Amino acid sequence: MKTVCFVVSSFPRVSETFVTNHVIQAKLQGYSVLLLVKKKLPITESSQKELIVKHDLLKDIYTTDYKIPSARLKRRLLALVYIIKYLKYWFQVKDVSFRKRFSSLPFQLAFYNLFKDVSVFHVQFATAGKELAKMKAIGLLKGDVITTFHGYDAHFNSDAALEVLKKRYQLLLEHSKYVTVNTPYLAKQVNAIMPASSLARVVVIPMGIDLDFFKPKYRKDLVGKTTFKLISVGRLIDFKGFTYAIKSVRKVIDMGFPVRYTIVGAGVLNDALQDLIVRLKLEAHVFLVGAKNQKEIKDLFEAHDVFLMSSVTDSTNRAETQGVVTAEAQAMGLPVVAFNSGGVPYTILEGKTGFLVAEKDVTAYAEAIVKLLESPDDYSAMSSAAKAFVLQNFSSTTLATQFFELYG
Repeated sequence: MKTVCFVVSSFPRVSETFVTNHVIQAKLQGYSVLLLVKKKLPITESSQKELIVKHDLLKDIYTTDYKIPSARLKRRLLALVYIIKYLKYWFQVKDVSFRKRFSSLPFQLAFYNLFKDVSVFHVQFATAGKELAKMKAIGLLKGDVITTFHGYDAHFNSDAALEVLKKRYQLLLEHSKYVTVNTPYLAKQVNAIMPASSLARVVVIPMGIDLDFFKPKYRKDLVGKTTFKLISVGRLIDFKGFTYAIKSVRKVIDMGFPVRYTIVGAGVLNDALQDLIVRLKLEAHVFLVGAKNQKEIKDLFEAHDVFLMSSVTDSTNRAETQGVVTAEAQAMGLPVVAFNSGGVPYTILEGKTGFLVAEKDVTAYAEAIVKLLESPDDYSAMSSAAKAFVLQNFSSTTLATQFFELYG
C-alpha cells in the first residue's frame, strides 16, 4: 500500500474544502494517508466538520515540530547524536547559517526522517513545500513530490516580484515530479515561474467537488416567483468584487425586478460593503450573512435562484484562478453570472450554464442577471445544463483519479 503525505500550511481551513475532499478520495482509493502541517487548527475552523470526523482525518496529522529541548545541555548532546546519525545528509544541506547547522538542523533531519518511507508527497499550495524540498534535495526523502499551485502561490505584479517567486520555488520545482494547476489561466502564471525545460511537467487538473453532497433536492424553476433570489459566496476582499455585484443589484431593482441578494462570507470589507448597501438604499434587498459551513451553504443554494460570481482583477493584478464555489453552485442547479476574469471562464459554459460579461461592467452584469430572470424557460434549460456540466467536468471522484495517475 502506497503512503501519500499531503503537505499543507494549516489544516483544516474553512476556505480550502478541496484539500479535505482530495484527502478523503485518497483514503477511499486505498492509500495510507498522512497530513504534514505547519499548524493544526481546531476543527471549528473547518466548514466540513462532519466529513473530517467521519473519515477520521485528524488522526494522522503531523505538525512540523522539531521537538528541540529547551535545556541547553540536553539540546547540545541530542544535536550531536543527530549530526552523527544523519551525517551524510547534514553535510549536504546548503544555505543554512553556521548557528542553525548546529542548533535546529539536526532536529529537522530527525523529524523528516519519520517520513522516509512515504511514497508520494502532495504539496497543496507551493508555499508549504519549501522545507520538504530541501529534504528531498539531499536525499533524505525518497518519495515523489507532486506540487499543486494555487493562485496565491503564483501571484506577481512586477518583474521584481516574478524573480522573487523564481528564487523561492526553484528547489521545489527542481524536485517536483509533476506540478499541477487548476486552470489554463493559472498554468500561464506558473509557466512564467518555471524554467522552460520543466514546462512539460505542468498538468491542468481542476479542483473538484463532492457531487454526492452537492446534490439538489428540487428542480429549479422561476415560474410564479414574486422575488428572485441571488447569492454569492466568498471572502469579503477586493478581488472577490462584491462592490460591483451590489451596484449591479441596484440596477436590476431599478429595472423593475424584485430581488433579494445574499452574500455569504467574512472579511475586511464587511463594514465597507455594509456602508455601500446603505448608501444605495439596498438594506431591504442585500444581506451580508457572514461565513457559513458547507451544509449551510448547500441549503442556501437550494433556496436561491442565481449565483453571482463577481470576482475581478484587483489593483495588485490578482484574479480568481478557478473558484470552486462556482462549480458547487452549478451542481445545485444555479445558473451563473460572472465577470470574464482570471480562470473563471473555464468554470462555466457561456450562454449555456450562465453568462460572462466584461470585468467591472456593472450595467452589462445587471443586464445578464435580468436576461436570466425574464425568461423562465431559458433559465430552466440553463439550470439543467449547469448540473450536467459540473457532473462531467468537476466531480472530485473523477478528478482525484487524474491525481492518482500522477502518483504512479
